[in-house]
Formats: sequence, structure tokens, C-alpha cells
Amino acid sequence: MPALHDMGGNTEFFGPIVPEPNEPVFHSRWEGRVFGISGFLLALFGQNIDAFRYEMEQLPRDDYLSNYYRRWLAAFEAKLVRAGYLGPQEIDARVQGGRVELGTRRVSRLRLAVTARVQRLLLRPTLPPRVCKHVLPRVIGTARPALRSRRFSVGDRIRVRSRRDSGHTRQPGYVSGKAGLVTAHHGATLFPDAHAIGRRARPQHLYTVAFDGEELWGADAEEGTEVRVDLFEAYLEPG
Repeated sequence: MPALHDMGGNTEFFGPIVPEPNEPVFHSRWEGRVFGISGFLLALFGQNIDAFRYEMEQLPRDDYLSNYYRRWLAAFEAKLVRAGYLGPQEIDARVQGGRVELGTRRVSRLRLAVTARVQRLLLRPTLPPRVCKHVLPRVIGTARPALRSRRFSVGDRIRVRSRRDSGHTRQPGYVSGKAGLVTAHHGATLFPDAHAIGRRARPQHLYTVAFDGEELWGADAEEGTEVRVDLFEAYLEPG
């Protein structure tokens, strides 16, 4: 049985996709607020999107499946409690008007001011397009120069390794052990499996790999189906 967050491509999780006409960006005001504070909190923690994804993956089932932004909110709350900024159950106690056990950790006014200022600049960029395309992905993103030559080229046949590392990984379970074709190379980025847990994350080449539907699901796959997945070099073996 795959982990709850690794449901992609598994037939037991399949269901109808019902588009919502004129779907709004946010269904409720609180969803927009959660989205708005996400960049600020990640910067304040000195964390990254991979660490945040790993935090969500450890949520209880009901929290994880409740709502997309509720999942974000639950992960931020868990992180704030673990870091000492909030006391255990502090938010629930404040909402219910009960006795509050406060967190003991505080942030300096200077750090808050600097973090807020940086966020404002990033939300209203006035930088040249070339800087946004080539510089920012390395400064605030995970793009990095490759430390070694890539092993695969477009057109190579590969196979995704069968094993997966414990903890956070961007290797989907349903493509593990499957053969595919490299269709694109995207340069190198920090390896998320290590980046998520604070280990040294050396840059890994990133590829798009195309898989035939029959390779993934056997004879029951819809004819002509192809799935393309972005995969890091560490997950791949020569096909």
C-alpha cells in the first residue's frame, strides 16, 4: 500500500475529474491568506519547498485529505509548534477561549522587518526578464550548476530504479521499476530527497521521461496513453 501522498497513477485512487465552471483562484478568503503567508513563513524558518512538502507528508490522514490549503495550514502549524513559536494546541485554545500555553521562541523585530521587506520585493519584481529567468532561480530557487556531466541524453531508454529511499522523495511509486524514454533535460537542481531533511543536497540532473501506458498499467491501459514524469538522475538506470 503506497503512502497516502503517493497516490498518483494508482488505480485504487482513480475517480472522475469534474471541472468547476469559472472556478475562483481561492474558494474562501482564508485560503488566500494561507497562500499569502506561505512564502513569509518559509523564509522565516530558513526552510525550502522540499522541507515543506515533507512536513505535509507526515500529517495525519484526515488532515492531509481535508482540503488543499488546510493541508498547508496544518503543516505550518505543526512546524511552528515544533520550532517553539507556538505552544501545543495553542491555536485551538485561542479559538475556543481556553487556557493558552504559549510558545517560548520569539523572533527579533529586525529579522521580521527584513523578511517582510524581501517578501514585498519578490512579490512586486521590477527586475529585467533575463535576471528573473537566469539569476533568481539560483538565488531563491534550487537551480544550480551541474557538478558532473549528465549520464543520459534525449532519446535514451532508461529504467527507474525499483527501490525508493525512505523519507521524502520525488520518485513516484507507480513508475518505480518501469522503463521509459528520455524526452528532455532540464539542467541540474538541488536533490529534493536530501534538501527536504537538511542534508547536503548536491545538484542532480533533471529529466522528463515518457512512459507508455501499457508499461505502467498493463493490458488494461487505455490505448495510446503516454505519461511524462520529471525524474532526477539518481532515480534512473540505463534501460
